[in-house]
Amino acid sequence: MATKTIALEVSVYDKLLGQKRNSESFTKIIDRLISESAGSRTCADAVATAAKIWSDGTEVEAEAMEDALREGRKNTRWEVEALK
Repeated sequence: MATKTIALEVSVYDKLLGQKRNSESFTKIIDRLISESAGSRTCADAVATAAKIWSDGTEVEAEAMEDALREGRKNTRWEVEALK
């Protein structure tokens, strides 16, 4: 198998090291993290879903939109604040 050498800042190396599982190589860490992020929905997806729900701004629609945004954020570490 061919390999490439890349340079990483120490802070990025430390973050990767923090994600390392037992006997997992850096190649496997990076591959796993890329695969996990590729399968997650983006904020744009969540907003597009919410936009389909919203029509005249009723409380029920606002709650449905908030639920859609929360669903879109399940695979992230970001919080969705409650609508006010």
